[in-house]
Amino acid sequence: MSIHQPKKSSLAYIPARLTEGKEWFVSYYAIYPLTGQLRRKKIKLNRIRSVTQRRLVARKLIMDINEKLCNGWNPFIEDEAPKSYHKLMDVLATYMTIQEKELEENSLRSYRSYVKFIREYITYKLKTPDMYVCQFDKRIAADFMLAIKQNPKLSNRTYNNYLLFYKVLFNWIKQYNYITGNPFEGIVKIAKRRTQKIRQMISPALRKALCDYLSMHNRNYLAMCMMCYYCFLRPNEISYLKVSDIDLTGQTILIRKEIAKNDKDSIRTIPDAMLPYMQHLPLNGNKNQYLFSFDRQHQFIPGTKHANSREIARYWSKLRKIVGIPKEVQFYSLKDTGITNMLADGVAANFVQGQADHSSLAITSIYAGTTTPASQEQIRKKAGTFA
Repeated sequence: MSIHQPKKSSLAYIPARLTEGKEWFVSYYAIYPLTGQLRRKKIKLNRIRSVTQRRLVARKLIMDINEKLCNGWNPFIEDEAPKSYHKLMDVLATYMTIQEKELEENSLRSYRSYVKFIREYITYKLKTPDMYVCQFDKRIAADFMLAIKQNPKLSNRTYNNYLLFYKVLFNWIKQYNYITGNPFEGIVKIAKRRTQKIRQMISPALRKALCDYLSMHNRNYLAMCMMCYYCFLRPNEISYLKVSDIDLTGQTILIRKEIAKNDKDSIRTIPDAMLPYMQHLPLNGNKNQYLFSFDRQHQFIPGTKHANSREIARYWSKLRKIVGIPKEVQFYSLKDTGITNMLADGVAANFVQGQADHSSLAITSIYAGTTTPASQEQIRKKAGTFA
C-alpha cells in the first residue's frame, strides 16, 4: 500500500468571495500540504439574520482572509500541530538520539528493534519513506498493528510490548507538537492467557558440576551465579553492581534504584550458604569500581567498565560445552531454581517474594519493603547449599 502524492497546484490560493443564496458563505481555496492541491474552506453566515449585517460581516472577513493569504498564511497548516509536516523518519531519528543518551544498553536494543520495525513498514509496505508525521493516522496504525499480530513468530506478549512502545513513542511525538492526537490510542492489547510458566530447573548434579568447574577456573563468575541463585538478581543488575554495594559483614547486597528494574533501592540478603562463594571477592579496593568488569578473558574482575548482561550470557554458552548444560537451561534458570529450592527449604513465601523483588509493567513492585529482620534471619539460616 503506497500513499499517492498528487501533482502540486501551480496556484498558492484562490481569494475569498461571498456566495449568496439558500446558503450564505464566504469561501476561499488554499494549498492542502498533504496533497499539494487547492482545497476549499467555507465560513457559513446563515446564523446572521439581517441580510445587511451578513454583507458587512462578509466584507470584513474577505478583506482579512485575503490579506492573510497574500502574506503566506495557510489555514490547513494552522489547523494541524505546529510540526506536523516534519518527515516521520526524521522525527524517529530525533527520538532515538535522545534515548541513546538516557537508556542502558539492554533497553536501547529493544527500542532500536521497535523503531526499525516501523521504519521498515513505512518504507517497504507503505512505500512512502518521505511520509509526514501527520500522515501516520489511526487507519495506518491499526493496519500496522494487524501486521504485527499476524506475524506467526511473535507471541501475544510480544504484540503487547510492541503496542505499549508505540503508544509511548507517539505520546512523545504528540508532546513535542508533531501531532495533535496519538494514532495508537484505542488499539487494545491482547488478553494474555493465565498459564503457569514451566521453568527448566537446574538439577543438583548439574549445579555440582558448575560449582566444581567454576571453583577451579572462574570464581568470580561462580559468585555471579550465586547472586542469581540465592539473591535472585537479574543479569543486568549483577553487571552494574559496584564494590560498595556488597556488605559481607551485614550479609546484604544493595540494588541501587538506577540499576533496578523497578527504579527503587532494594536490599537482598546473603544466606550463610552463599558466604563462602563471596569471601574471595576483592572488596577492599576502589569502592566506585564495578564489581564485575568487562575483560576478554571473562574473568570478571573489578574495573571501571562494567560487564554487560550479554557477556554473562556469552560465558554461560561457553560453559555449555564444558559442563554439559542443556540448551533449554539458561543463566536465568539459576533464579527460578533458587526460588523453588528456597521455598522447599521452608523459607516463608512472603520472604522469598521480597528477596525476589517480583515486579511487572502494571505493578512496579508488589513486595517492596518486605526486607525485615525476621525475613533476613530465615533466608540466612534456612537456604540450603548450592551443591
